[in-house]
Amino acid sequence: MKNILNKKDQELIFDRLNKLSKDQKAHWGKMNVQEAVCHMADQIRLGVGEIKTADEKVLPAIVKHLVLLGVPAPKGKVETFPELKQGVKGTEPTGLNEDIKTLISLIENFDSSFGNAASRKHAAFGDLSKSQWGRLCYIHLDHHLKQFGG
Repeated sequence: MKNILNKKDQELIFDRLNKLSKDQKAHWGKMNVQEAVCHMADQIRLGVGEIKTADEKVLPAIVKHLVLLGVPAPKGKVETFPELKQGVKGTEPTGLNEDIKTLISLIENFDSSFGNAASRKHAAFGDLSKSQWGRLCYIHLDHHLKQFGG
């Protein structure tokens, strides 16, 4: 399964990120491409512990397993955490190229930034290992890149 801890999978994501342009329109959702890039970066910051969420509502374990298998969430049924939400507490865009560079750097450094912790808490899925976080980040990146046709 694809995972941002895998260098080949990182390269696929980087290629897709570098094809984004400011004028691309979303196939769904409210974010523009720059906001989506910052939102993706914030999710990685969450995974490595740089961002903490106030809310905690751990879902049944089966939901975590289905998500990690890649079963897509129903569109319009899943709300992100305020800390990752654009226009609320999410990181504001600075410029598409700069924000893509930041996101690429976060992906490249995910392994070392996560460190040697056995797991890190996710407010909806509970404890996730580094590998599970890497998988979840890949799924999230892929989802938003598809949102913009990438």
